[in-house]
Amino acid sequence: MTERTWFDGDLPALATDRLAVLVGGADPVPAARRVLAVARASATPTTILDALLADGIAAVPDFAVVALENGELTAFLRGEFALRFEDGGKRVWRVDGAGAHTWREVAASGVTRAWSGTPGREPRMLTLGTTPERPVRTGPTTASGVVLRTVPAVPRPVAPAPAPSARTTPPSRIPRAIVLPDGARVPIEGTLLVGRGPRTARLDGGRLPTLVPLAEAPRDISRSHLRISSDGARVQVEDLATSGGTALVDAGGIARRLVAERPADVLVGATAELPGGARIRFVGDE
Repeated sequence: MTERTWFDGDLPALATDRLAVLVGGADPVPAARRVLAVARASATPTTILDALLADGIAAVPDFAVVALENGELTAFLRGEFALRFEDGGKRVWRVDGAGAHTWREVAASGVTRAWSGTPGREPRMLTLGTTPERPVRTGPTTASGVVLRTVPAVPRPVAPAPAPSARTTPPSRIPRAIVLPDGARVPIEGTLLVGRGPRTARLDGGRLPTLVPLAEAPRDISRSHLRISSDGARVQVEDLATSGGTALVDAGGIARRLVAERPADVLVGATAELPGGARIRFVGDE
């Protein structure tokens, strides 16, 4: 469980029973409305991030998405937002989103309290108890920063996860190739490593993966940025724990962040958006 308090300010903000969100930048209201539309008791930092990315990376405003529950902290920061958090050993850590092309991700355990907001209103973490905070009610508000404190949780039984249902992807929706930013087409056969200068010595299924360098790639793109793999029945794409991150936009225009080193299924018509505006399209038999 978590207690939340806030500092006066004019930034659109939102509190649920699990997390807090602040949106900034030149035009934060449309993004804040999208967040409000998906915010509910079961919302997670990832679903909130997906809402912020709905119009693509180029339209994403500054934001802070912070969750603290049972000492587990998860946060996404972009632009002029900062995060300070304190662990059980009274060590204080600080991270901000300045300079990140997409966003900066933070995860930590054993966190007792955290603050996120605008750097100009940043409190000294060890004296948070004396700052002019106000209780946060669930729902929309305005703030310059939000404080979260861990409250010991009441143990409760964990329901078993439902068994995954079998799904068959029609062959026409399975990508057969990728189209690079310069228009070059590369067949998806086995495993592809895509990036500014990919290299590997690891075998994949008894053979080396195909290395796909991106011509004139910006420095924000990692040397080995994406792994794309096919087993004939599906195609998956994986962000290789890059600093710039990757967004996957499906054929319907819905964008979501790829979680580092967690493969995601991809279908024909999807696009992987890399830092610097580079796009990789997934296509079928054309």
